[in-house]
Amino acid sequence: MKRVLLILLGLLFALSLSACSGGGDNEEDSGIHEDADGGIDAGADNGSDPGADETADKGGPGDQGIGSACSCDGQECEQTGVPKPADGTILGCDDIPIDWTGGARVCMRTYEGALATNTYFANGYCGLMATKCTGADLICNSAVFGDYDNMTACPQGSVMLVASQDVDVFGYQATIDNKTCVAACESNADCRTGEHDPVVDDATQYQCIDKDGVKFCYDPRNLPDTYTATAY
Repeated sequence: MKRVLLILLGLLFALSLSACSGGGDNEEDSGIHEDADGGIDAGADNGSDPGADETADKGGPGDQGIGSACSCDGQECEQTGVPKPADGTILGCDDIPIDWTGGARVCMRTYEGALATNTYFANGYCGLMATKCTGADLICNSAVFGDYDNMTACPQGSVMLVASQDVDVFGYQATIDNKTCVAACESNADCRTGEHDPVVDDATQYQCIDKDGVKFCYDPRNLPDTYTATAY
């Protein structure tokens, strides 16, 4: 009987501590919550992305703007393990318009493998993007989103990157043209430097890149040899 009373007293003490700390019941539920190790838990995730990092407020205009951290929820987030930037339920990019002419709201994420071009976006990267593709249907059927021809500008304070990339997957070849709105910057302090990329278990290379006087936050490993950058 004495042992039972001690256990009950211990439980009551634990509950009182939880009540004093607030228990999280009064937090606004946005679908993204800070977890025990200081990261962000984006709710039910299909494993294609570990969730947004706690430093999301360092990237782009607004806490959920262009360049901010993001994640994706749903079976449509990836295809055979390859992230699909514009599909699924995107979490963490609410400040980005969904009706931007030609541009689709995207959460770009890290991928290393043989099924697509390797990409490095530690903890996700919010943006607007449009693509077009010529070549093998195996590649193009899942690589096209937005309206490439009608996407002619980016939101004020961001930068448009325009590039073309040749893709070869198991002998299937295609050329993908893309326009992407990314975060502008003045220095590395404006970018999400110092983050850890849990997908590849390595430090990110986010930095403020200067392209002919136009500066933007990006991981240079994602840039082809030839591209243009235009500030808005």
